[in-house]
Amino acid sequence: MIKINSIALTAALCGFSGYADAAGCHPAFSGSATYGPGDYVSATSTVETTTACTCGDSGCPTPTGQTSGCSTTTTTTETHNYQCVSGANSAFCDKDGYQPGTSLYWSQAWTKESAECSGAVTPTPPPTPAVWSSADSGCPGAFVAGTDYAAAEKVSLAGTAYTAVYECAAAPNNQFCGKAGYEPGTGQYWAVVWTLLGSCSGTISPTSSPNYSTLTDAGGCPDPWEAGVNKYEENDRVSKNGLVFQCAAFPFSGFCGQTGYEPMNDDGTEYWKDAWTVVGHCEGTISPTATPSFDPNNHVGGCPDEWVGGTNTAYEEGDMVSITVSTTPLQKIAYTCKAWPWSGFCGLYAPNSGLQEDQQGWTMNGGCSGTIAPTTAPTFATLSLVAGGCPPDYDESNLSTSGIEAGDQVSLVVSAAPTERRVVYECKSGAASAYCIQPAFIPGGQYSAMAWDLKGYCDGTISPTAAPTAYVNGDQPTAPAQCTSPATVKECFFEKDVTTTGVTCTCSDADCPNPNGETTGCTKDVTETTCPSVDTFSSSATYEAGDVVRIGTKKFQCKAWPYYLWCGNSAYEPSLEAGVWTDAWSEIGDCP
Repeated sequence: MIKINSIALTAALCGFSGYADAAGCHPAFSGSATYGPGDYVSATSTVETTTACTCGDSGCPTPTGQTSGCSTTTTTTETHNYQCVSGANSAFCDKDGYQPGTSLYWSQAWTKESAECSGAVTPTPPPTPAVWSSADSGCPGAFVAGTDYAAAEKVSLAGTAYTAVYECAAAPNNQFCGKAGYEPGTGQYWAVVWTLLGSCSGTISPTSSPNYSTLTDAGGCPDPWEAGVNKYEENDRVSKNGLVFQCAAFPFSGFCGQTGYEPMNDDGTEYWKDAWTVVGHCEGTISPTATPSFDPNNHVGGCPDEWVGGTNTAYEEGDMVSITVSTTPLQKIAYTCKAWPWSGFCGLYAPNSGLQEDQQGWTMNGGCSGTIAPTTAPTFATLSLVAGGCPPDYDESNLSTSGIEAGDQVSLVVSAAPTERRVVYECKSGAASAYCIQPAFIPGGQYSAMAWDLKGYCDGTISPTAAPTAYVNGDQPTAPAQCTSPATVKECFFEKDVTTTGVTCTCSDADCPNPNGETTGCTKDVTETTCPSVDTFSSSATYEAGDVVRIGTKKFQCKAWPYYLWCGNSAYEPSLEAGVWTDAWSEIGDCP
Protein backbone atom coordinates (compact mmCIF):
# COMPACT_ATOMS: atom_id res chain seq x y z
CA MET A 1 0.00 0.00 0.00
CA ILE A 2 1.30 3.46 -0.95
CA LYS A 3 0.27 6.69 0.88
CA ILE A 4 1.38 10.18 -0.30
CA ASN A 5 1.71 13.19 2.07
CA SER A 6 3.00 16.70 1.37
CA ILE A 7 6.19 17.69 3.14
CA ALA A 8 7.27 20.86 1.34
CA LEU A 9 5.77 23.47 -0.98
CA THR A 10 8.54 26.02 -1.37
CA ALA A 11 7.32 29.56 -2.24
CA ALA A 12 8.40 30.71 -5.67
CA LEU A 13 6.74 32.59 -8.48
CA CYS A 14 6.37 30.78 -11.78
CA GLY A 15 7.49 32.83 -14.76
CA PHE A 16 7.36 31.86 -18.46
CA SER A 17 5.67 28.49 -18.82
CA GLY A 18 7.50 27.35 -21.95
CA TYR A 19 10.26 25.34 -20.28
CA ALA A 20 11.90 22.64 -22.34
CA ASP A 21 10.90 19.07 -21.50
CA ALA A 22 13.54 17.68 -19.10
CA ALA A 23 13.92 15.73 -15.90
CA GLY A 24 14.57 18.94 -14.00
CA CYS A 25 11.99 20.34 -11.57
CA HIS A 26 10.07 23.50 -12.28
CA PRO A 27 9.84 26.17 -9.54
CA ALA A 28 7.93 24.90 -6.51
CA PHE A 29 4.24 25.76 -6.13
CA SER A 30 3.55 28.89 -4.06
CA GLY A 31 0.23 29.71 -2.47
CA SER A 32 0.90 33.43 -3.00
CA ALA A 33 1.67 33.19 -6.72
CA THR A 34 -0.73 33.60 -9.66
CA TYR A 35 -1.00 30.76 -12.17
CA GLY A 36 -2.66 30.45 -15.55
CA PRO A 37 -3.23 27.82 -18.24
CA GLY A 38 -0.05 25.91 -19.16
CA ASP A 39 2.02 27.11 -16.19
CA TYR A 40 4.33 24.49 -14.61
CA VAL A 41 5.19 24.01 -10.93
CA SER A 42 6.72 21.23 -8.86
CA ALA A 43 5.55 19.76 -5.57
CA THR A 44 7.23 17.30 -3.18
CA SER A 45 5.32 14.59 -1.34
CA THR A 46 6.07 11.59 0.92
CA VAL A 47 5.41 8.07 -0.27
CA GLU A 48 4.82 5.37 2.37
CA THR A 49 5.38 1.80 1.05
CA THR A 50 4.07 -1.13 3.15
CA THR A 51 5.90 -4.49 2.71
CA ALA A 52 4.94 -7.88 4.29
CA CYS A 53 7.50 -9.42 6.66
CA THR A 54 7.86 -12.57 8.85
CA CYS A 55 6.48 -11.97 12.30
CA GLY A 56 9.19 -12.20 14.94
CA ASP A 57 12.09 -11.48 12.56
CA SER A 58 14.43 -8.66 13.41
CA GLY A 59 13.19 -5.43 11.85
CA CYS A 60 9.64 -6.74 11.46
CA PRO A 61 7.31 -4.95 13.90
CA THR A 62 5.38 -7.79 15.61
CA PRO A 63 2.53 -7.12 18.05
CA THR A 64 2.47 -9.44 21.06
CA GLY A 65 1.01 -12.83 20.22
CA GLN A 66 0.75 -12.13 16.43
CA THR A 67 2.22 -14.88 14.24
CA SER A 68 1.11 -13.73 10.76
CA GLY A 69 0.11 -10.61 8.76
CA CYS A 70 3.02 -8.51 9.93
CA SER A 71 4.34 -5.66 7.76
CA THR A 72 6.96 -2.96 7.70
CA THR A 73 6.53 0.64 6.32
CA THR A 74 9.22 2.46 4.36
CA THR A 75 8.94 6.27 3.82
CA THR A 76 10.48 8.00 0.81
CA THR A 77 10.04 11.41 -0.86
CA GLU A 78 9.15 12.17 -4.49
CA THR A 79 9.06 15.40 -6.47
CA HIS A 80 6.88 15.70 -9.57
CA ASN A 81 6.10 18.42 -12.07
CA TYR A 82 2.48 19.64 -12.48
CA GLN A 83 0.91 21.67 -15.27
CA CYS A 84 -2.07 24.02 -14.81
CA VAL A 85 -4.94 22.81 -17.02
CA SER A 86 -6.43 24.86 -19.85
CA GLY A 87 -10.03 26.03 -19.95
CA ALA A 88 -12.25 27.37 -17.18
CA ASN A 89 -10.71 25.16 -14.44
CA SER A 90 -7.40 27.00 -14.81
CA ALA A 91 -8.95 29.71 -12.63
CA PHE A 92 -8.53 27.37 -9.63
CA CYS A 93 -4.78 26.73 -10.06
CA ASP A 94 -3.83 29.36 -7.48
CA LYS A 95 -6.79 28.85 -5.14
CA ASP A 96 -6.81 27.25 -1.69
CA GLY A 97 -7.85 23.60 -1.77
CA TYR A 98 -6.28 22.99 -5.21
CA GLN A 99 -2.57 22.72 -4.25
CA PRO A 100 -1.02 20.20 -6.69
CA GLY A 101 -0.68 16.63 -5.49
CA THR A 102 -1.99 17.07 -1.95
CA SER A 103 -5.33 18.90 -1.72
CA LEU A 104 -8.70 17.25 -2.18
CA TYR A 105 -9.49 18.77 -5.58
CA TRP A 106 -6.00 19.25 -7.05
CA SER A 107 -6.64 16.96 -10.03
CA GLN A 108 -9.35 19.31 -11.33
CA ALA A 109 -6.83 22.13 -11.79
CA TRP A 110 -3.48 20.38 -12.33
CA THR A 111 -2.06 17.56 -14.48
CA LYS A 112 0.70 15.48 -12.85
CA GLU A 113 3.70 14.18 -14.81
CA SER A 114 4.27 10.51 -14.03
CA ALA A 115 8.07 10.65 -13.91
CA GLU A 116 9.87 12.13 -10.95
CA CYS A 117 11.98 15.22 -11.45
CA SER A 118 15.24 16.28 -9.88
CA GLY A 119 17.37 19.37 -9.86
CA ALA A 120 16.12 22.47 -11.64
CA VAL A 121 14.79 22.73 -15.16
CA THR A 122 16.58 25.08 -17.49
CA PRO A 123 14.03 27.55 -18.91
CA THR A 124 13.91 28.05 -22.65
CA PRO A 125 13.30 31.76 -23.31
CA PRO A 126 10.38 32.50 -25.63
CA PRO A 127 11.22 33.64 -29.15
CA THR A 128 11.14 37.38 -29.76
CA PRO A 129 8.37 38.33 -32.23
CA ALA A 130 9.14 40.45 -35.26
CA VAL A 131 9.17 44.23 -34.91
CA TRP A 132 5.58 45.42 -34.78
CA SER A 133 5.88 48.18 -37.40
CA SER A 134 7.96 48.46 -40.52
CA ALA A 135 7.79 52.25 -40.22
CA ASP A 136 8.92 52.58 -36.61
CA SER A 137 10.35 50.05 -34.15
CA GLY A 138 9.79 52.32 -31.15
CA CYS A 139 7.36 51.41 -28.37
CA PRO A 140 3.99 53.14 -27.95
CA GLY A 141 2.83 54.19 -24.49
CA ALA A 142 2.89 51.56 -21.76
CA PHE A 143 -0.36 49.80 -20.82
CA VAL A 144 -2.06 51.35 -17.76
CA ALA A 145 -4.82 49.36 -16.07
CA GLY A 146 -8.13 51.20 -15.75
CA THR A 147 -7.57 53.39 -18.80
CA ASP A 148 -10.36 53.83 -21.35
CA TYR A 149 -8.72 52.71 -24.59
CA ALA A 150 -10.03 53.64 -28.01
CA ALA A 151 -10.51 51.08 -30.77
CA ALA A 152 -7.17 50.25 -32.50
CA GLU A 153 -5.19 52.10 -29.82
CA LYS A 154 -1.75 50.55 -29.28
CA VAL A 155 0.12 49.94 -26.02
CA SER A 156 3.40 48.30 -25.00
CA LEU A 157 4.09 45.86 -22.17
CA ALA A 158 7.62 45.06 -21.01
CA GLY A 159 8.46 41.40 -20.38
CA THR A 160 11.59 39.58 -19.20
CA ALA A 161 12.84 38.89 -22.73
CA TYR A 162 11.27 41.62 -24.88
CA THR A 163 8.67 44.39 -24.92
CA ALA A 164 5.44 43.45 -26.73
CA VAL A 165 3.06 45.74 -28.63
CA TYR A 166 -0.68 45.10 -28.49
CA GLU A 167 -3.63 46.66 -30.34
CA CYS A 168 -7.02 47.21 -28.68
CA ALA A 169 -10.03 45.60 -30.39
CA ALA A 170 -12.71 47.40 -32.39
CA ALA A 171 -15.85 48.79 -30.75
CA PRO A 172 -17.63 47.74 -28.63
CA ASN A 173 -15.02 45.29 -27.27
CA ASN A 174 -12.55 48.14 -26.82
CA GLN A 175 -14.50 49.08 -23.67
CA PHE A 176 -12.88 46.08 -21.93
CA CYS A 177 -9.26 46.84 -22.92
CA GLY A 178 -8.47 48.59 -19.64
CA LYS A 179 -10.53 46.31 -17.37
CA ALA A 180 -9.22 43.78 -14.85
CA GLY A 181 -8.85 40.30 -16.35
CA TYR A 182 -8.16 41.73 -19.83
CA GLU A 183 -4.57 42.91 -19.29
CA PRO A 184 -2.68 42.31 -22.58
CA GLY A 185 -0.73 39.05 -22.58
CA THR A 186 -1.48 38.21 -18.94
CA GLY A 187 -5.18 38.65 -18.19
CA GLN A 188 -7.39 35.57 -18.35
CA TYR A 189 -9.39 37.00 -21.26
CA TRP A 190 -6.79 39.24 -22.86
CA ALA A 191 -7.02 37.56 -26.27
CA VAL A 192 -10.66 38.61 -26.57
CA VAL A 193 -9.80 42.33 -26.73
CA TRP A 194 -6.08 42.59 -27.57
CA THR A 195 -4.02 41.51 -30.60
CA LEU A 196 -0.26 40.95 -30.31
CA LEU A 197 1.37 42.96 -33.11
CA GLY A 198 5.01 42.20 -32.37
CA SER A 199 7.95 43.54 -30.37
CA CYS A 200 9.45 46.99 -29.96
CA SER A 201 12.42 48.79 -28.49
CA GLY A 202 13.09 52.34 -27.48
CA THR A 203 10.45 55.00 -28.09
CA ILE A 204 8.46 56.07 -31.13
CA SER A 205 10.35 58.61 -33.18
CA PRO A 206 9.17 62.15 -32.51
CA THR A 207 6.96 63.55 -35.21
CA SER A 208 7.72 66.81 -36.92
CA SER A 209 5.82 69.94 -36.04
CA PRO A 210 2.20 69.64 -37.13
CA ASN A 211 1.48 70.78 -40.65
CA TYR A 212 -1.61 72.94 -40.79
CA SER A 213 -1.78 73.04 -44.56
CA THR A 214 -4.95 70.93 -44.50
CA LEU A 215 -6.65 73.14 -41.91
CA THR A 216 -8.34 76.45 -42.51
CA ASP A 217 -6.44 79.54 -41.37
CA ALA A 218 -8.86 81.08 -38.86
CA GLY A 219 -6.70 84.17 -38.33
CA GLY A 220 -6.55 85.38 -34.75
CA CYS A 221 -7.24 82.93 -31.91
CA PRO A 222 -10.56 83.11 -30.05
CA ASP A 223 -10.64 82.95 -26.25
CA PRO A 224 -9.39 79.79 -24.53
CA TRP A 225 -11.90 77.26 -23.19
CA GLU A 226 -13.46 77.87 -19.76
CA ALA A 227 -15.70 75.55 -17.74
CA GLY A 228 -19.30 76.59 -17.13
CA VAL A 229 -22.80 75.15 -17.39
CA ASN A 230 -24.56 76.41 -20.54
CA LYS A 231 -21.50 78.55 -21.24
CA TYR A 232 -21.28 77.56 -24.90
CA GLU A 233 -23.82 76.99 -27.61
CA GLU A 234 -23.71 75.60 -31.13
CA ASN A 235 -20.92 77.08 -33.32
CA ASP A 236 -19.16 78.91 -30.46
CA ARG A 237 -15.38 78.77 -30.87
CA VAL A 238 -12.40 78.47 -28.52
CA SER A 239 -8.69 77.97 -29.10
CA LYS A 240 -5.92 75.85 -27.62
CA ASN A 241 -2.32 75.24 -28.72
CA GLY A 242 -2.87 77.16 -31.95
CA LEU A 243 -5.96 75.18 -32.97
CA VAL A 244 -9.53 76.45 -33.24
CA PHE A 245 -12.39 74.28 -31.93
CA GLN A 246 -16.09 74.72 -32.68
CA CYS A 247 -18.92 73.66 -30.34
CA ALA A 248 -21.16 70.92 -31.77
CA ALA A 249 -24.87 71.22 -32.51
CA PHE A 250 -27.57 70.55 -29.92
CA PRO A 251 -27.81 68.33 -27.89
CA PHE A 252 -24.03 67.80 -27.81
CA SER A 253 -23.51 71.53 -27.29
CA GLY A 254 -24.65 70.95 -23.71
CA PHE A 255 -21.31 69.23 -23.03
CA CYS A 256 -19.12 72.02 -24.43
CA GLY A 257 -18.67 73.80 -21.10
CA GLN A 258 -18.63 70.76 -18.83
CA THR A 259 -15.53 69.63 -16.98
CA GLY A 260 -13.91 66.75 -18.83
CA TYR A 261 -14.84 68.10 -22.27
CA GLU A 262 -12.07 70.68 -22.63
CA PRO A 263 -10.59 70.36 -26.14
CA MET A 264 -7.39 68.28 -26.12
CA ASN A 265 -7.82 67.63 -22.41
CA ASP A 266 -4.54 67.32 -20.51
CA ASP A 267 -5.68 64.04 -18.90
CA GLY A 268 -5.42 62.32 -22.29
CA THR A 269 -9.12 61.42 -22.57
CA GLU A 270 -11.02 62.09 -25.79
CA TYR A 271 -14.53 62.81 -24.52
CA TRP A 272 -14.08 66.34 -25.88
CA LYS A 273 -14.53 64.98 -29.42
CA ASP A 274 -18.23 64.45 -28.60
CA ALA A 275 -18.62 68.21 -28.09
CA TRP A 276 -15.93 69.95 -30.14
CA THR A 277 -14.59 69.79 -33.71
CA VAL A 278 -11.23 71.12 -34.95
CA VAL A 279 -12.07 73.69 -37.64
CA GLY A 280 -8.78 75.47 -38.24
CA HIS A 281 -5.56 76.92 -36.89
CA CYS A 282 -4.92 80.40 -35.52
CA GLU A 283 -2.23 82.80 -34.42
CA GLY A 284 -2.30 85.80 -32.13
CA THR A 285 -5.67 87.21 -31.05
CA ILE A 286 -8.83 88.20 -32.85
CA SER A 287 -8.65 91.80 -33.97
CA PRO A 288 -11.09 94.10 -32.17
CA THR A 289 -14.14 94.83 -34.23
CA ALA A 290 -14.90 98.33 -35.35
CA THR A 291 -17.92 100.22 -34.11
CA PRO A 292 -20.90 98.64 -35.81
CA SER A 293 -21.99 100.36 -38.95
CA PHE A 294 -25.71 100.78 -39.33
CA ASP A 295 -26.34 99.42 -42.77
CA PRO A 296 -29.62 100.86 -44.07
CA ASN A 297 -30.35 97.47 -45.58
CA ASN A 298 -30.27 95.98 -42.06
CA HIS A 299 -32.49 98.60 -40.43
CA VAL A 300 -35.53 97.16 -38.63
CA GLY A 301 -37.48 100.38 -38.24
CA GLY A 302 -38.69 101.69 -34.89
CA CYS A 303 -36.91 100.73 -31.68
CA PRO A 304 -38.60 98.55 -29.07
CA ASP A 305 -38.26 99.39 -25.37
CA GLU A 306 -34.77 99.52 -23.85
CA TRP A 307 -33.55 96.33 -22.15
CA VAL A 308 -34.14 96.26 -18.36
CA GLY A 309 -32.42 93.65 -16.17
CA GLY A 310 -34.56 91.27 -14.17
CA THR A 311 -35.08 87.59 -13.38
CA ASN A 312 -34.89 84.60 -15.69
CA THR A 313 -38.62 85.06 -16.44
CA ALA A 314 -38.47 88.78 -17.25
CA TYR A 315 -38.49 88.08 -20.99
CA GLU A 316 -40.04 85.37 -23.10
CA GLU A 317 -39.40 83.95 -26.53
CA GLY A 318 -39.90 86.59 -29.23
CA ASP A 319 -39.70 89.61 -26.91
CA MET A 320 -37.77 92.52 -28.47
CA VAL A 321 -35.57 95.12 -26.78
CA SER A 322 -33.15 97.78 -27.92
CA ILE A 323 -29.72 98.86 -26.67
CA THR A 324 -28.20 102.33 -27.08
CA VAL A 325 -24.68 101.99 -28.47
CA SER A 326 -24.06 105.65 -29.29
CA THR A 327 -25.57 108.87 -27.95
CA THR A 328 -23.94 111.25 -30.44
CA PRO A 329 -25.29 110.51 -32.89
CA LEU A 330 -28.05 108.43 -31.27
CA GLN A 331 -27.82 104.88 -32.53
CA LYS A 332 -29.56 101.77 -31.24
CA ILE A 333 -29.58 98.06 -32.00
CA ALA A 334 -32.66 95.83 -31.71
CA TYR A 335 -32.51 92.30 -30.33
CA THR A 336 -35.00 89.40 -30.08
CA CYS A 337 -35.13 86.99 -27.14
CA LYS A 338 -34.44 83.38 -28.18
CA ALA A 339 -36.67 80.35 -27.55
CA TRP A 340 -36.75 78.47 -24.27
CA PRO A 341 -34.49 77.44 -22.52
CA TRP A 342 -32.20 80.20 -23.82
CA SER A 343 -34.90 82.77 -23.00
CA GLY A 344 -33.92 82.31 -19.35
CA PHE A 345 -30.78 84.38 -20.02
CA CYS A 346 -32.66 87.33 -21.53
CA GLY A 347 -33.49 89.03 -18.24
CA LEU A 348 -30.15 88.24 -16.64
CA TYR A 349 -27.69 89.44 -19.29
CA ALA A 350 -27.93 92.55 -21.45
CA PRO A 351 -27.57 91.87 -25.18
CA ASN A 352 -24.32 93.86 -25.31
CA SER A 353 -22.89 92.92 -21.90
CA GLY A 354 -19.79 91.46 -23.51
CA LEU A 355 -20.31 88.21 -21.60
CA GLN A 356 -20.63 84.84 -23.28
CA GLU A 357 -24.09 84.40 -21.77
CA ASP A 358 -25.68 87.36 -23.58
CA GLN A 359 -25.17 85.56 -26.90
CA GLN A 360 -27.18 82.63 -25.57
CA GLY A 361 -30.27 84.71 -24.82
CA TRP A 362 -30.44 87.32 -27.57
CA THR A 363 -30.30 87.47 -31.36
CA MET A 364 -29.30 90.78 -32.97
CA ASN A 365 -31.82 91.97 -35.56
CA GLY A 366 -30.17 95.21 -36.76
CA GLY A 367 -30.17 98.94 -36.25
CA CYS A 368 -33.34 100.82 -35.28
CA SER A 369 -34.47 104.41 -34.83
CA GLY A 370 -37.37 106.19 -33.22
CA THR A 371 -40.06 104.10 -31.57
CA ILE A 372 -42.29 101.32 -32.76
CA ALA A 373 -45.52 102.72 -34.16
CA PRO A 374 -48.62 101.71 -32.22
CA THR A 375 -50.28 98.72 -33.78
CA THR A 376 -53.91 98.58 -34.68
CA ALA A 377 -56.27 96.44 -32.71
CA PRO A 378 -55.68 92.79 -33.55
CA THR A 379 -57.84 91.29 -36.23
CA PHE A 380 -59.46 88.00 -35.60
CA ALA A 381 -59.59 86.89 -39.21
CA THR A 382 -57.36 83.92 -38.48
CA LEU A 383 -59.50 82.78 -35.53
CA SER A 384 -62.86 81.06 -35.63
CA LEU A 385 -65.89 82.60 -33.96
CA VAL A 386 -67.03 80.61 -30.94
CA ALA A 387 -70.79 80.56 -31.32
CA GLY A 388 -73.12 81.39 -28.46
CA GLY A 389 -71.29 84.33 -26.91
CA CYS A 390 -68.34 84.64 -24.52
CA PRO A 391 -67.94 82.27 -21.58
CA PRO A 392 -67.09 83.66 -18.10
CA ASP A 393 -63.89 85.68 -17.66
CA TYR A 394 -60.73 83.91 -16.52
CA ASP A 395 -60.35 85.07 -12.90
CA GLU A 396 -56.74 84.66 -11.79
CA SER A 397 -57.52 85.85 -8.25
CA ASN A 398 -60.04 83.07 -7.53
CA LEU A 399 -58.46 80.03 -9.17
CA SER A 400 -58.57 77.84 -6.06
CA THR A 401 -62.35 78.22 -5.80
CA SER A 402 -63.17 78.49 -9.49
CA GLY A 403 -63.80 74.78 -9.91
CA ILE A 404 -62.39 74.76 -13.46
CA GLU A 405 -62.47 71.25 -14.89
CA ALA A 406 -61.68 69.52 -18.15
CA GLY A 407 -63.76 71.00 -20.99
CA ASP A 408 -64.59 74.25 -19.19
CA GLN A 409 -64.21 77.41 -21.27
CA VAL A 410 -63.08 80.88 -20.22
CA SER A 411 -62.62 84.14 -22.09
CA LEU A 412 -59.72 86.56 -21.91
CA VAL A 413 -59.70 90.24 -22.91
CA VAL A 414 -56.83 90.86 -25.37
CA SER A 415 -57.80 94.38 -26.49
CA ALA A 416 -59.91 97.01 -24.74
CA ALA A 417 -59.86 99.74 -27.40
CA PRO A 418 -61.22 100.79 -29.79
CA THR A 419 -63.54 97.86 -29.11
CA GLU A 420 -63.23 95.05 -26.61
CA ARG A 421 -61.80 91.87 -28.08
CA ARG A 422 -61.92 88.48 -26.37
CA VAL A 423 -60.51 85.04 -27.12
CA VAL A 424 -61.80 81.73 -25.77
CA TYR A 425 -59.70 79.02 -24.15
CA GLU A 426 -60.84 75.53 -23.18
CA CYS A 427 -59.32 73.52 -20.31
CA LYS A 428 -57.67 70.34 -21.62
CA SER A 429 -58.99 66.93 -20.59
CA GLY A 430 -57.17 64.21 -18.70
CA ALA A 431 -54.35 64.80 -16.25
CA ALA A 432 -53.47 68.13 -17.91
CA SER A 433 -56.72 69.66 -16.61
CA ALA A 434 -55.13 69.86 -13.15
CA TYR A 435 -52.98 72.75 -14.44
CA CYS A 436 -55.99 74.92 -15.35
CA ILE A 437 -56.34 76.24 -11.78
CA GLN A 438 -52.63 77.02 -11.39
CA PRO A 439 -51.48 80.64 -11.97
CA ALA A 440 -48.36 79.58 -13.93
CA PHE A 441 -50.60 78.19 -16.68
CA ILE A 442 -52.66 81.33 -17.35
CA PRO A 443 -54.32 81.24 -20.78
CA GLY A 444 -52.07 82.93 -23.33
CA GLY A 445 -49.04 82.74 -21.02
CA GLN A 446 -45.73 80.94 -21.44
CA TYR A 447 -47.12 77.54 -20.40
CA SER A 448 -50.66 78.04 -21.66
CA ALA A 449 -50.42 75.27 -24.25
CA MET A 450 -49.86 72.69 -21.53
CA ALA A 451 -53.29 73.33 -19.94
CA TRP A 452 -55.48 75.23 -22.43
CA ASP A 453 -56.61 74.96 -26.04
CA LEU A 454 -57.26 78.20 -27.97
CA LYS A 455 -60.75 77.76 -29.45
CA GLY A 456 -61.29 81.13 -31.19
CA TYR A 457 -62.78 84.56 -30.46
CA CYS A 458 -66.18 85.39 -29.07
CA ASP A 459 -68.68 88.22 -29.05
CA GLY A 460 -71.39 89.06 -26.55
CA THR A 461 -72.31 86.77 -23.69
CA ILE A 462 -73.52 83.20 -23.57
CA SER A 463 -77.26 82.98 -23.34
CA PRO A 464 -78.30 81.64 -19.97
CA THR A 465 -78.99 77.95 -20.16
CA ALA A 466 -80.89 75.74 -17.86
CA ALA A 467 -78.78 74.11 -15.20
CA PRO A 468 -77.10 71.08 -16.75
CA THR A 469 -78.59 67.75 -15.88
CA ALA A 470 -75.90 65.30 -14.84
CA TYR A 471 -76.21 61.69 -15.98
CA VAL A 472 -78.04 59.68 -13.32
CA ASN A 473 -77.27 55.99 -13.30
CA GLY A 474 -80.58 54.75 -11.96
CA ASP A 475 -81.60 51.36 -10.62
CA GLN A 476 -83.15 48.71 -12.82
CA PRO A 477 -86.51 47.44 -11.55
CA THR A 478 -85.37 43.85 -11.97
CA ALA A 479 -81.83 42.55 -12.03
CA PRO A 480 -80.83 40.78 -15.26
CA ALA A 481 -80.94 37.00 -15.03
CA GLN A 482 -77.20 36.54 -15.48
CA CYS A 483 -76.34 38.84 -12.58
CA THR A 484 -75.84 37.04 -9.25
CA SER A 485 -74.93 40.26 -7.41
CA PRO A 486 -75.59 42.95 -6.36
CA ALA A 487 -79.24 42.64 -5.52
CA THR A 488 -80.01 45.92 -7.30
CA VAL A 489 -78.29 46.47 -10.66
CA LYS A 490 -77.79 49.91 -12.18
CA GLU A 491 -78.96 50.88 -15.66
CA CYS A 492 -75.32 51.26 -16.75
CA PHE A 493 -73.43 48.15 -15.61
CA PHE A 494 -70.85 45.68 -16.84
CA GLU A 495 -70.48 41.96 -16.30
CA LYS A 496 -67.55 40.70 -14.25
CA ASP A 497 -66.85 37.05 -13.43
CA VAL A 498 -65.66 36.52 -9.85
CA THR A 499 -64.24 33.12 -8.83
CA THR A 500 -64.34 31.99 -5.17
CA THR A 501 -62.02 29.10 -4.30
CA GLY A 502 -62.44 26.52 -1.51
CA VAL A 503 -66.25 26.51 -1.39
CA THR A 504 -67.49 23.53 0.62
CA CYS A 505 -69.53 21.02 -1.40
CA THR A 506 -71.13 17.59 -0.93
CA CYS A 507 -68.58 14.98 -1.94
CA SER A 508 -71.20 12.85 -3.73
CA ASP A 509 -72.52 15.69 -5.91
CA ALA A 510 -71.64 15.55 -9.61
CA ASP A 511 -70.23 19.10 -9.61
CA CYS A 512 -68.06 18.50 -6.54
CA PRO A 513 -64.52 17.37 -7.45
CA ASN A 514 -63.62 14.22 -5.51
CA PRO A 515 -60.72 12.37 -7.18
CA ASN A 516 -59.76 10.45 -4.02
CA GLY A 517 -63.25 9.19 -3.12
CA GLU A 518 -63.54 11.25 0.06
CA THR A 519 -66.80 11.39 2.02
CA THR A 520 -66.18 14.73 3.76
CA GLY A 521 -64.06 17.87 3.35
CA CYS A 522 -64.62 18.35 -0.38
CA THR A 523 -64.33 21.84 -1.91
CA LYS A 524 -64.75 23.42 -5.32
CA ASP A 525 -64.21 26.73 -7.15
CA VAL A 526 -67.38 28.72 -7.82
CA THR A 527 -67.52 31.39 -10.55
CA GLU A 528 -70.34 33.91 -10.42
CA THR A 529 -71.25 36.74 -12.77
CA THR A 530 -71.47 40.05 -10.91
CA CYS A 531 -72.82 43.25 -12.44
CA PRO A 532 -71.04 46.29 -10.93
CA SER A 533 -72.13 49.82 -11.68
CA VAL A 534 -70.20 51.78 -14.33
CA ASP A 535 -68.91 54.74 -12.31
CA THR A 536 -66.60 57.64 -13.11
CA PHE A 537 -62.83 57.18 -12.98
CA SER A 538 -61.10 57.44 -9.57
CA SER A 539 -57.33 57.55 -9.13
CA SER A 540 -57.75 55.92 -5.70
CA ALA A 541 -59.53 52.88 -7.13
CA THR A 542 -57.84 49.61 -8.14
CA TYR A 543 -58.77 48.51 -11.65
CA GLU A 544 -58.44 45.10 -13.24
CA ALA A 545 -58.62 43.95 -16.84
CA GLY A 546 -62.22 44.27 -18.04
CA ASP A 547 -63.31 46.91 -15.51
CA VAL A 548 -65.42 49.74 -16.98
CA VAL A 549 -65.64 53.46 -16.13
CA ARG A 550 -67.47 56.32 -17.81
CA ILE A 551 -67.26 60.00 -18.69
CA GLY A 552 -70.86 61.17 -18.79
CA THR A 553 -72.45 58.34 -20.73
CA LYS A 554 -69.29 57.32 -22.66
CA LYS A 555 -67.86 53.97 -21.45
CA PHE A 556 -64.21 52.93 -21.31
CA GLN A 557 -62.86 49.42 -20.56
CA CYS A 558 -59.53 48.61 -18.88
CA LYS A 559 -57.28 46.60 -21.21
CA ALA A 560 -55.82 43.13 -20.53
CA TRP A 561 -52.36 42.42 -19.04
CA PRO A 562 -49.92 44.09 -19.00
CA TYR A 563 -51.77 47.30 -19.92
CA TYR A 564 -54.18 47.09 -16.99
CA LEU A 565 -51.26 47.96 -14.70
CA TRP A 566 -51.67 51.61 -15.80
CA CYS A 567 -55.47 51.76 -15.50
CA GLY A 568 -55.36 53.27 -12.00
CA ASN A 569 -52.69 55.84 -12.86
CA SER A 570 -54.17 59.32 -13.13
CA ALA A 571 -51.90 60.07 -16.10
CA TYR A 572 -53.89 57.44 -18.03
CA GLU A 573 -57.34 58.66 -16.97
CA PRO A 574 -59.77 58.19 -19.89
CA SER A 575 -60.54 61.33 -21.87
CA LEU A 576 -62.82 62.44 -24.69
CA GLU A 577 -59.69 63.59 -26.55
CA ALA A 578 -56.75 61.64 -27.92
CA GLY A 579 -53.96 60.94 -25.44
CA VAL A 580 -51.84 58.34 -23.70
CA TRP A 581 -54.93 57.00 -21.94
CA THR A 582 -55.50 54.76 -24.96
CA ASP A 583 -52.50 52.68 -23.82
CA ALA A 584 -54.58 51.48 -20.85
CA TRP A 585 -58.25 51.97 -21.79
CA SER A 586 -60.53 51.28 -24.77
CA GLU A 587 -63.73 53.18 -25.61
CA ILE A 588 -66.57 50.64 -25.84
CA GLY A 589 -69.78 52.63 -26.34
CA ASP A 590 -72.39 54.52 -24.34
CA CYS A 591 -74.53 53.94 -21.29
CA PRO A 592 -78.31 53.57 -21.94
